[in-house]
Amino acid sequence: MPPAVSMLLFIFGFLVVPAVADCECGYTAPIGSASMPVSNFTFTDIIESDFVHIKNISLDTDWKRQSFAVTPAAGRGPYGMNYTVNNVISNPILDVNNWTGPGILGGDPGLQFTVDGGIPTDGYVKVAQMDSSRTDLLWGSYRASMQLTLTAGTCSAFFWYFNDSQEIDMEFLSSQFIVENNTFPVNLVLQSPQSVQAGFNAVGAGNYKVVNLSFNPTIGFHEYRVDFVPGNVIFYADGSELATMNTTAVPTQPGHLILTQWSNGNDLWSFGPPTEDALIVVDYVKAYFNSSLTERQSDWATRCRDTTLPGAFCTIPDWNTPSSPSTPTLISGNSTQPFFFSDQNNMTVNQTVYHKSKGTTTASDAVQQTVMMLAALSFVIAVVL
Repeated sequence: MPPAVSMLLFIFGFLVVPAVADCECGYTAPIGSASMPVSNFTFTDIIESDFVHIKNISLDTDWKRQSFAVTPAAGRGPYGMNYTVNNVISNPILDVNNWTGPGILGGDPGLQFTVDGGIPTDGYVKVAQMDSSRTDLLWGSYRASMQLTLTAGTCSAFFWYFNDSQEIDMEFLSSQFIVENNTFPVNLVLQSPQSVQAGFNAVGAGNYKVVNLSFNPTIGFHEYRVDFVPGNVIFYADGSELATMNTTAVPTQPGHLILTQWSNGNDLWSFGPPTEDALIVVDYVKAYFNSSLTERQSDWATRCRDTTLPGAFCTIPDWNTPSSPSTPTLISGNSTQPFFFSDQNNMTVNQTVYHKSKGTTTASDAVQQTVMMLAALSFVIAVVL
């Protein structure tokens, strides 16, 4: 092989192989509750999605918008549901350095989930759901920042799912919201074989709690969080513990994340359909977890070369103040921009983060990036030859 070509390959290899990075041994958080002693947990994998700046969710490889139908009988309601990809759309701020102001469609920026209003002529309400592409999420801390709807007649939910009998739910029924007396309940559910046998009723199985939120979830963005560790599930809102469940219903298998808003007229749950379009907005999702995949476990073992190195582990920041992109609040002179490891230098090597997803770039962005890469490569070739 000619020396020039050997040198070129060496330089190119040097450019594409990352140096030792921070957080290579994992992301840590103290997890505990009033009924569970606090322990420091380490999670090897992350998923971070900043929906305020993801330009086109249809191109995003980390998430899958859902398209399927549920019959009235299957959904146990007077109406069926048509899960429609066009009911999940991006409303981004195009400037990645800007965290304030409306999205390109107006209103609060983020990912919009819509339930169509009115009585459907075909008997099927158009609703919205999106699932994470990865299904290997086991023990972890799962967080979503959302702004809910005050339009009565829908169920909005953030949940972790393996199957109908291993499921962790945070569900919000807009018909239960009463502004006048600050009633804003969240329904916390662990589905189990017992609840499935009872017609998906977890009340009798002891895995269902209703907790009133201390804030109006339809104003601004608030973070909802589930810490799922062996034998325990802890629910939070804006960093405050809502409940801990440690029954036999705590899942033991890996699953995936789901964001949804739906309605089928069931007068025991969603009510509706809403009289007008009901819109919720998701600001971000952050997942810090241990993968069930042997491949990912091997990746971690290769990546984590020395646990004693400074920066080998990174602490997951606690939630502190709700973000409100359209009307931001200032804290000590800083905006309420949420923290992402993926926005920091060299903290997400070999991880699933939104900067690596096609959803963050438009076609022109991709062309520009390709041109820049070719120009850089041409320069290297010219120098070497």
